[in-house]
Amino acid sequence: MAELKVHKELAAQLLVAAKRSDPVKEWPITVDAAFYAVFHLMEALNAADCRDSYTFGDADDLLTHFLADELGEAFAKRYRYGFYFRRGVIYGPHFPKANQVIQFLRSCEEDYAHVLSVLERREAQEGVSVDG
Repeated sequence: MAELKVHKELAAQLLVAAKRSDPVKEWPITVDAAFYAVFHLMEALNAADCRDSYTFGDADDLLTHFLADELGEAFAKRYRYGFYFRRGVIYGPHFPKANQVIQFLRSCEEDYAHVLSVLERREAQEGVSVDG
């Protein structure tokens, strides 16, 4: 379960970085770190089931075919929105307003907490520590 632990630790560090960044002056950090915090917790769930994604397409397939049952369709919809928002502002010609970045961060924080609760529920049900 080492990979699971690494994903979980990385996700926590990324969320801290997102929260510490200035959403006006450092919005690329806020957006990227917040998105990847959620992504790496999803990867922790995948690691627990011996699955791994190499591309964002793989990650979406895993979300669609496996994780949406556990995380919920509303989560899957928010995650997909977050993926395209991130791509639009990081790689596209779009510059988000401060309120958009702040809302994106809040949404990622909620999604992070949701995925973490699923990990912890699994841990309790299976009697196995996700921390190694």
